[in-house]
Amino acid sequence: MNLDLQDYLDQCAEREFAWGEFDCCLFVANWILRRTGVDLARDFKGHYKTELGAKRRLKALGFDGIESVFKARLKPVLNSYARRGDLALVNYDGQLVGGIVGLNCVYCVTQSGTTALDLSMVYSCYSLESANV
Repeated sequence: MNLDLQDYLDQCAEREFAWGEFDCCLFVANWILRRTGVDLARDFKGHYKTELGAKRRLKALGFDGIESVFKARLKPVLNSYARRGDLALVNYDGQLVGGIVGLNCVYCVTQSGTTALDLSMVYSCYSLESANV
């Protein structure tokens, strides 16, 4: 899995942020799809192109934010038990964003690709292996 994660991160490294194509949640969802074959974002993909559109889609599906999506579709794990490749919600710039746990870091999407942030920024973690299908 470590090589697969590195390959995925390399593919995303220079990709520009785009709502509904390559944003923090789809970065995480596409990692889950790659590893499990389950597309947990199938009801989001193709339904928004802006931040406002993303919020409207969340509300239309009965969610009040990305934390409620993560809680509904993923199994939480203690931050201290998260393994490389697990999923995370990260406190970044005053909001929660999706990320992927790395080796002593968490990978998140930026405007110009991905970046590694300190694990101290992680709000909560979720197991990759137990995604609700």
